[in-house]
Amino acid sequence: MCEGWNARDLAVHLVIRDGRPDAAVGIFAPKVPVLGSHFKTVENKYNDMPWEELVDLVERPPLYSPGRWSPVDKRMNTGEFFVHHEDVRRAQPQWHARQLLHDEQKDLWNILKLMGPALLRKESNSVVLLANGFGAVRGGKRSARHVDLVRGEPSELLLWAFGRQEQADVDITQE
Repeated sequence: MCEGWNARDLAVHLVIRDGRPDAAVGIFAPKVPVLGSHFKTVENKYNDMPWEELVDLVERPPLYSPGRWSPVDKRMNTGEFFVHHEDVRRAQPQWHARQLLHDEQKDLWNILKLMGPALLRKESNSVVLLANGFGAVRGGKRSARHVDLVRGEPSELLLWAFGRQEQADVDITQE
């Protein structure tokens, strides 16, 4: 569901983000010549790598990667890995909804509480994400005339907040 990307592109993105901090800055500043060109060089190296080796790097980032440290990994990767996993799943014509365990939903809700306001900052309205039994996360434009109430499971709200509005199973009302 990442427009123009395939599973290899996602894997390369994750490998660079977790294992190549020298190149990862180019993800956020691609127009800065030295950063963008270095990122492209590293990206091309991983694009040329056999699929199995690339997947191995996603599963086992380098020892110096914060993704190897359990508490940091949970905060750093849980949300992004879930969203990208769903990107691949939901892009398939035969995809079907799946039930997550309560603890999995709780972990995703914790990520949403942490990242939600930043993910929602570009919304033109004020936004309240509501997950039954979990609470609310607020974001967007606080001085907006309207408030969008977005209701759903934490997993679906996280997808919505990450920009997958068309694919997220949520209910939206406006006040």
